[in-house]
Amino acid sequence: MKKKDVAMNNLRITGGSLRNRAIGIAPGNDARYTSSKVREALFNIIGDVEEKHILDLFAGSGSFSIEALSRGAASATCVENDPKRVTILQDNLEALSLNSYCQVLDMDVRYAVPFLCSKGALYDIIFMDPPYEKGYLTEIMIILEKNVIYGRDTMMIMEYSKRETIAFPDFQKIVPVKTKRYGDTTIMILNIESTTRGF
Repeated sequence: MKKKDVAMNNLRITGGSLRNRAIGIAPGNDARYTSSKVREALFNIIGDVEEKHILDLFAGSGSFSIEALSRGAASATCVENDPKRVTILQDNLEALSLNSYCQVLDMDVRYAVPFLCSKGALYDIIFMDPPYEKGYLTEIMIILEKNVIYGRDTMMIMEYSKRETIAFPDFQKIVPVKTKRYGDTTIMILNIESTTRGF
């Protein structure tokens, strides 16, 4: 995160109809936020998000979902269970008039994914940005392997520290295809095998 972003307690939307609008973040150093530079690079990799349905796990302030909605995504579901961040996320959506396009689940991600699967949810893009170096990603990937909320064309994106190693224990559905590094941040893109639901 850029120093000026920390000082102002906000981030900026990098593209779309809400470009340059502010996204509020929690004050202090207890959370890490994807910098505008990395977010812009990430959306360059993703490409067109028009009419896509987004799942944002460990959503924090909602910056990924808000960026996607600004760029034309049809809807977003944000999963976050920290009360302060949920409040900031909801405030951001209200300030940007995005409430009707974004569902906020105040839940632990480990329970939210099975819950969404039970509801028949299906997403085009799934973004995961948990706290660095806590071991969450492998656990969540195992849960996603068992709870199919994606189709053949779904793109999954993981953001994590370059110091982390992500294990893929005999996955049958989810396959890593590309990795990019931006300073301390690593972005991994994953695709879905053609045997998966939704075809």
